[in-house]
Amino acid sequence: MAALLPLSPLTPLWGQKLVQKNIPYIDQRRLHYGFALGIDMANLTFTHTGKDWWAECPDLNPGFSVGLMADLAFSPQVSLRSAPTLHFLSRRVTFVHQTTHEQVNQDLKSCYLELPLTLKVATVRLNNYRPYFALGASVQYDLTRQRETPIVFRPLDCGIHIALGCDSYLPYFKLCPELRFSLGLVDMIDHQRPGLHDPSLMQYTSAIASTRNKSISLVFYFE
Repeated sequence: MAALLPLSPLTPLWGQKLVQKNIPYIDQRRLHYGFALGIDMANLTFTHTGKDWWAECPDLNPGFSVGLMADLAFSPQVSLRSAPTLHFLSRRVTFVHQTTHEQVNQDLKSCYLELPLTLKVATVRLNNYRPYFALGASVQYDLTRQRETPIVFRPLDCGIHIALGCDSYLPYFKLCPELRFSLGLVDMIDHQRPGLHDPSLMQYTSAIASTRNKSISLVFYFE
């Protein structure tokens, strides 16, 4: 009986199953390529001037995104990712008159081309999973343009984003679901409105001091 005591620390391991690692050598490659599909919940943050109208974005309308991806690994746990992406978004802005409570709605449809650069820091791989944290910045350009509307957005935006995700190693490829939070840093409102034909629309623009983009995205990277 005493002879079995040295083996007692190994007994918990006997009940564990050996998990076969899928694509075990994929992280040894320095450069990874893939594509991304995502669902975006976009919103707006308004700062008002205190004039007649109050603007808000009451509903979250889901959009979708599609893009390409390249990931440059500096070490098994640290990499730099670039993923040029097209975002197709639709948002509704509601203007409420502070005295009469009259409401005016505007639908904002946008197609953003985003050029992000993201630093990705992952944990050690555990069987076929590897959680990670990501932090980055991006430049976005709106390919659409509206003029005769209550407010008009500038086309160029810059922002930052943070994300939590997990590398999932499947038999033939790596799937990386990621939850990302993005915040725009640029006032998107065009306050000058050059070429505006209906001067009455300026009352909505003058009521807003600044507007910034923000969004929550669920992105799936396929490597």
